[in-house]
Amino acid sequence: MAMAERQSAHREALEAKVVAGNVASQARGSHYAFIICLVTIVGGFVLIGMGKNIYGISAVIGSLATLAGVFVIAKMEQRKERVEKANAIETRRRS
Repeated sequence: MAMAERQSAHREALEAKVVAGNVASQARGSHYAFIICLVTIVGGFVLIGMGKNIYGISAVIGSLATLAGVFVIAKMEQRKERVEKANAIETRRRS
């Protein structure tokens, strides 16, 4: 009995570490994406200031479109996941 309890505690500790690692990884990825996008947008404005309007505008619009696309896709995935979880809960209730 004690061995099963220790194994369960060990498993829970490992799961907690995995979750914490995933959260940290996602936060780090978001920060890196923000920095890359910011650099690209600033670079686009620098290009516009240098008279390279087409390249500068395309850099700014491209960065903003990418950010918007990632946001929209993430929201769609969250919505789909919530629906799947709600359906799973409903199925369990019926059983």
